[in-house]
Amino acid sequence: MNSETKQPAEFGAKPIAPQPVLKGPLAELLEWQAMAEGAYSPNTLRAQKADGAIFQAFCESRGEPYLPADPKTIRAFIEDRTAAGKKPATIKRYVATIARVHVAAGLLNPCSGEAVRLGLKQMGRETSARQDQAHPLGWKEIKEFIASAGQGLRADRERAMLCVAYETLARRGELVALEVRDIEFHPDGNGQALIRRGKTDAGGQGRAAYLSRETVKWLKVWLDHSKITEGAVFRRLVGQHQIGGPLNPGSIAPIFKRVAQWIGMPERLIDQVSGHSTRVGATQDLAALDIDLAAITQAGGWKSPRMPLQYAEKINVGRSGMARAAEKTGRDSITE
Repeated sequence: MNSETKQPAEFGAKPIAPQPVLKGPLAELLEWQAMAEGAYSPNTLRAQKADGAIFQAFCESRGEPYLPADPKTIRAFIEDRTAAGKKPATIKRYVATIARVHVAAGLLNPCSGEAVRLGLKQMGRETSARQDQAHPLGWKEIKEFIASAGQGLRADRERAMLCVAYETLARRGELVALEVRDIEFHPDGNGQALIRRGKTDAGGQGRAAYLSRETVKWLKVWLDHSKITEGAVFRRLVGQHQIGGPLNPGSIAPIFKRVAQWIGMPERLIDQVSGHSTRVGATQDLAALDIDLAAITQAGGWKSPRMPLQYAEKINVGRSGMARAAEKTGRDSITE
């Protein structure tokens, strides 16, 4: 049958019924979601949709409305998620999403009610807000890999990726978004990278990050051997010799875990390696070198020093008032 010939109704698709015109809160919410496409990062929007779906399923399982939601329902949701072992930071994100959905739909924010406030307060008393931290990949580990990785495109890519990730303190999404046009090599051998849009950079102004001569050397080796002259700097490898498309953020953690395994890191620590490990390692190295907190915060693109302080906690414990007092009073010089 000619593709241009119209089929009888009984052989073709049924006529599409006109869609109802949405009104009220749901229409306002969908309109807000359409506008938000350009205002939030894709990852943020995906997280918000997932959070909303989790809360919706909870409400439907109880036979209660989710839009608008009753503050007591939200408190029950907080208690349910706490019992399920979710971290306080995750539950607070759920609540923030619920609040944003209601505001976007032109409804009163039920999360500002006393029931929700008390539910969050109770959660804080019953659970630890301490979050698991990625095991660091610092310069010591990176140097060990550089010296032992051998030859080949994979070794070239991993050397360059580790060095760039470490010196730029790039998040995994920022690392895979890096393009050749964002790299500038200087006559004296060092360079800089432009991190165009970070997680906390809603305005998209970006930040410039320093690249040492060591990093520039390995980055040039990778670009030369891979023959990459434009587009994404870090690409997938197909077999041993073929260059694929850009890496995705989810591929960074497995790469870093393989690096940790290669240098002989214990299995229990390899499990804690993530796409943030070079960011944690760089922060700890900077703190150990007495780089001031403001400079570390700026280098990592943080809005506040809260996260760099958390990353550098183990380093700072060894330089705390008690640690210095132990050294001065001789308590650390006792040997068995």
